[in-house]
Amino acid sequence: MTVFSHRRTRKLAAQLSNFESSKKALDLATGTGDFTFSLFKEAQGTIIGADMSDKMLSIALNRSQDLGTNKHISFTLVDIDHLPFPDESFDVCTIGYGIRNVPDPLNTMKEVARVTKNGGRFIIVEATPPTNYQVKFLVLFYFRKLVPLLAKVLSANTNAYTYFAESISQFPKALEFSKIIKQAGWKKVFWYPLYHETVTIFLADK
Repeated sequence: MTVFSHRRTRKLAAQLSNFESSKKALDLATGTGDFTFSLFKEAQGTIIGADMSDKMLSIALNRSQDLGTNKHISFTLVDIDHLPFPDESFDVCTIGYGIRNVPDPLNTMKEVARVTKNGGRFIIVEATPPTNYQVKFLVLFYFRKLVPLLAKVLSANTNAYTYFAESISQFPKALEFSKIIKQAGWKKVFWYPLYHETVTIFLADK
């Protein structure tokens, strides 16, 4: 669906995280662990992958065991708005293609700020609506019309792909979302638009 651009994006996001082997990271909405494993490739520190889906976490755990990374990586079931970790537990927190799906992004980012150490970093990767009208039209046409057709061949859950297009169109533009991140208590916020602004990496320091 993304022509594998998500792999390059996660690699860049992991590099921007400044994750080191001496540090501890929390990857939220980890799913089957893709972002978690990208962080591990960047540096073999301690990483917790967290998600609300036990079925996805089961796949992530099996992947970690197959890769031999389970000494450094663990996975846990969480409520993203009520994280079961003490204040200032992590040097780095990440969420890839997940902030768009939470009911209250502001509250979620406040909770992430709570468990992040002072001086720590929060990386958000998200599909974003382009500011250029023509690019936005083409992107939404692709996701609203062509991707559901592809989904009918490859997946039994076509509704999920329809939702993807609608959630992108309703997501704030990068500048607007950066202001919401600051409202959540993050001091410095930068963003890196990619692929004609269809994906943005947000970098926030506490």
